[in-house]
Amino acid sequence: MRNASVLVVDDDRCSLDFMRLALSGEFAQVRTATGGIEALLALEASVPDLVITDLRMPDMDGLELLQLVKERWPEVPLILVTVEQEIATVVEAVQRGATNYLTKPVSPSSLCSIAVRALATTCASRTTADRSVPEILGSSRCMVRARHLVCLAARSDVNVLITGETGTGKELVARAIHRLSSLSRGPFIAHNCAVSPQDLFESLFFGHRRGAFTGADRDHRGLLEQADGGVLFLDELECLSLQHQGKLLRFLDDGRIQPVGSEQDRVVAVRILSATNREPERMLADGSLREDLYYRLRGFEIQLPPLRGRRQDISRLAEHFLSGTGKILTSGALDALRAFHWPGNVRQLRNALQSARALASGAMIGNRDLSLTPVSRGVLGAVGTRVLEPGAEESSLKPSPEPAKIASGGSLRSLERQALLDALRTAQGHRGKAAQALGIHRSTLRRKLRKPED
Repeated sequence: MRNASVLVVDDDRCSLDFMRLALSGEFAQVRTATGGIEALLALEASVPDLVITDLRMPDMDGLELLQLVKERWPEVPLILVTVEQEIATVVEAVQRGATNYLTKPVSPSSLCSIAVRALATTCASRTTADRSVPEILGSSRCMVRARHLVCLAARSDVNVLITGETGTGKELVARAIHRLSSLSRGPFIAHNCAVSPQDLFESLFFGHRRGAFTGADRDHRGLLEQADGGVLFLDELECLSLQHQGKLLRFLDDGRIQPVGSEQDRVVAVRILSATNREPERMLADGSLREDLYYRLRGFEIQLPPLRGRRQDISRLAEHFLSGTGKILTSGALDALRAFHWPGNVRQLRNALQSARALASGAMIGNRDLSLTPVSRGVLGAVGTRVLEPGAEESSLKPSPEPAKIASGGSLRSLERQALLDALRTAQGHRGKAAQALGIHRSTLRRKLRKPED
């Protein structure tokens, strides 16, 4: 446990100093907090591997702190320290998720022994999670936590909201939850809300009967009926109109569907996993997301970090994407990948390596083969990869000058549109290739192109 960190919380300064000294011989870092509020601030600054807290504190007791820690940092084990007379409270704490407890007076050997055992048990649990979710790669703390949350979500049957920028792997997480859940033998139906026809929403989601409207020449099972007994994954939730959100909410309330043109309704059992690349709080604030729907979909939330927030995982991801190709990265190329901003995240990294593989003449992929060229940070939330002609001078990680000229003479909308058109021009009009280069869905590209210019 020499590399582990511990946060000790107690309003009694003598007790705090005693535990800090006792634990210093076993752990690399022992931080202290004199109350629950100070402990939360310490957790926000840096998440420790273990929390040890007193039960009775004036500003916030140990049970309250336990609840907040389990809500926000569920993978962090917590040990409660109390007195002999409060064993009933300790039982409640263990039921709420406390890893273990100690009674005062605490001996140094018992403190260290229980702390080491709690951390070892948690590490074993995380290793199991790593084996259970092999498709979610990375050893960074945020990805270890993501795998842990996937396992927790899979054990329950509540709806899950997955948030994160474009290209962070939200559908991958949804499929992992389904695979590990009790519904794994049921269907997994994925739908991108960006391509939901505005006038055919009810038919798409609830189905229709033959003759219900012009062109309905046969019965059609809607997405919810197709997903009966399994999972419906709704990607790009932010594209669902308020009217359609209300209709989805009605289904979530009673689980009933009534196909268009039918007088009969029926109950279906469907778990909803949804994803958005926008911050839910902003959507609630600007009125584009119904608050009641948000809380029905967010029974459990998993936030996926951007790739630039876990650069230590880039080498592992690159190794995975190049596996079986006979190609390897030079140290310079790997340094370039680690230094890049990656607005398109893991999807963009995968596309960049696919292009580099095609360009590399030998087994080694160098900087010239990568030729990463940002479109502009903040535009589209994704960036394409420009392919250099053989012998052309490499721009490496330096942004091309064109975006700056555009930015100085136009709005964000016009800049975004110019980036879209540039990508289409490079792809010779092929929308699928342009969307792939930009790190966005083809449907998102189509939708953005339909928007009128300023």
